[in-house]
Amino acid sequence: MKKVIFYLLLLVNFLLPLAIVSNRVDGDLGWHLRFGQELHNGIFPYIDTYTYSKYGTAWTNHEWGGGWLIWLIYSRLGYWWLNLCISLMITFSFLLIGKTYFKKITSVFLAVTLLCQLSIMHIYVTRLALLAMFFAALTIYLLENSKNNRRFLFAIPPLFWLWSALHGSWILGFIIANIYIGSAIVTKFIPNKFLPKIKEVRIPTDLIYKIFSAQIVAALMIIINPYGITIWKEIIQYFGQSYYKMHTTEWLPSYVFPIFWQILIIQTIALVFCFYGFFKKKINLTNLLIFTAFYYAAFTYKRQAVFIGLLSAVVLTGVVEYILIELQNVKIFHNTNTQKILQLLSIFVLVFLSTYYVFNIHFTNNVWEDKYLAERNAFPFDGVHWLQSQETKPIKIFNTFHWGAYLNWTMPNALIYFDGRGTATWMYDKNITMLERYQDIVFNPGGLEKIEADNVDYILLRQPSFISITKPDLINNWMFGKEAAVETLSEPLQLENEINKSANWKKVYSDRQVNIWQNINHALR
Repeated sequence: MKKVIFYLLLLVNFLLPLAIVSNRVDGDLGWHLRFGQELHNGIFPYIDTYTYSKYGTAWTNHEWGGGWLIWLIYSRLGYWWLNLCISLMITFSFLLIGKTYFKKITSVFLAVTLLCQLSIMHIYVTRLALLAMFFAALTIYLLENSKNNRRFLFAIPPLFWLWSALHGSWILGFIIANIYIGSAIVTKFIPNKFLPKIKEVRIPTDLIYKIFSAQIVAALMIIINPYGITIWKEIIQYFGQSYYKMHTTEWLPSYVFPIFWQILIIQTIALVFCFYGFFKKKINLTNLLIFTAFYYAAFTYKRQAVFIGLLSAVVLTGVVEYILIELQNVKIFHNTNTQKILQLLSIFVLVFLSTYYVFNIHFTNNVWEDKYLAERNAFPFDGVHWLQSQETKPIKIFNTFHWGAYLNWTMPNALIYFDGRGTATWMYDKNITMLERYQDIVFNPGGLEKIEADNVDYILLRQPSFISITKPDLINNWMFGKEAAVETLSEPLQLENEINKSANWKKVYSDRQVNIWQNINHALR
């Protein structure tokens, strides 16, 4: 029965992310597919042709290879296979991090992994950012094993290059590698008599040089891409911009509404045991520094919770295994009947969970014609279909920011105002980002005048009565109040008030999700 439990746990750890991602659509999927399609057809999009606000301006896609990969899978196999691939990647990430620190993957580790997955599933969606889980886990695996076999370091440069081609999170690889180097340098200055007390073995000097050299080679290899050294400049710009971090939910701190308290509890418990393990010589300085670094990152930015979920699975597995060893001294657990009852109960729970997740998997290959998925993810499915039936000629659309990529794909003849490509680094002028400019138009007086200056044909805005975010749970209600989720979203935007007062615009479509206005002067042409 132990083998049955093991394989059921493995199955559930795969079905959980598959059930989650199959019911979600990434807000950036549309522009990824459009970019990948153009690249596949031999047209590399060095300049923007999707928006009217930045049309003809050079832009750097730090996920250029990822867009092409997404297009290949989607065009050949369908959306379902994208979901399948990202779910497998999540599962492999946990297995890889487990294999890094344990001799073999056990049922205990899989059970703890399932708990950690449940705590970070709010981040799960079929998007390139989740590939960073696997690359981070693989980086740690290579660095840990390089202590005994230097040849593992040869994989670092090509790994970092592949990472850089698929997603901009590759800078994390350098951060992890430099934590190893920093820890090694620190231990060089610790007197020999203190090293046993912190379970630290000095890393040989040659290994430090080789890790550093591997990074130099990787940094140079990353320049080998369609944008050259600009790819480095693009990532560095992310560190210089802060506005998007205050106005994009996934970049907000973990203590800001909505709080995903499950992972906060798990990572904090793991942090306590991480320090306890360090002082008890069970965890070395390097791994303590890695855990605390990712703990800080996850506490500062919600989206980084995936990494602390990975590492927490390792720490908490060690804790649970220690508890199970201690329980062997309890007489009741030596009873054969008790063991069988617990095993049968485990099998029953796991079969139930497997069945539940299987029935919650949403199967679709054409995400753009799936009304259920579109509306569940707050995209204006009916509104866009109506607009498609009205306009076949090129038009300009001022859009709700979240819908940018959706319109990139569904309205290829339209130029929109803004989409997720420019969230962090696109500038309106030297001092103002495009996201700031968008917020100014939507929320401050005078926004409509700025839109009209660009000869826009249609304006698409979220219906104020439609609240797309999930209803707050009891913990968020208790901390922030029951109206926290809707108090700002349910009121019409300043821009909408200006449109309704203007004689130049006519509301031509409205449903539960979207309001569409047409420029009357353009309609008469």
